Amino acid sequence: MDKKTEKYFVNTYIRKDRRERLLYELSTPKKRYEGISRFCHCSKELIDPSKIAMEGDGIDRDRGFTDFLARHNEICLVLSPENCDEDLFLPLKEAMDIASLGLDAIVIIGSCFAVVFGEPSKNGRDKFLLTEKK
Repeated sequence: MDKKTEKYFVNTYIRKDRRERLLYELSTPKKRYEGISRFCHCSKELIDPSKIAMEGDGIDRDRGFTDFLARHNEICLVLSPENCDEDLFLPLKEAMDIASLGLDAIVIIGSCFAVVFGEPSKNGRDKFLLTEKK
């Protein structure tokens, strides 16, 4: 587990009142799946609203979002319930391809941003671009 990157993500993009619990879950092997799974349906309740640069089911088709991705195509840590027991590092473009095709929540953590996709539902899919500064 890349604890440093996960700690950065939690301390930068997660609401203060949710940080301690989420860090505990991510760092405890028996709770890790549960921690990552929180992003399936509860992303909005976990994320610090001041860090949301873009949100909505269609942001991945928005020109501003695709331009952001093109400027930040770096190696990212990818968290999802499917790979919760191992670190997965991918270029941002590949991580986004997996996120778009996947049926589970996914958190992509870059050096100064994060992308969160919730689990697909009949009402669409929660999607967020989080940045350190707006």
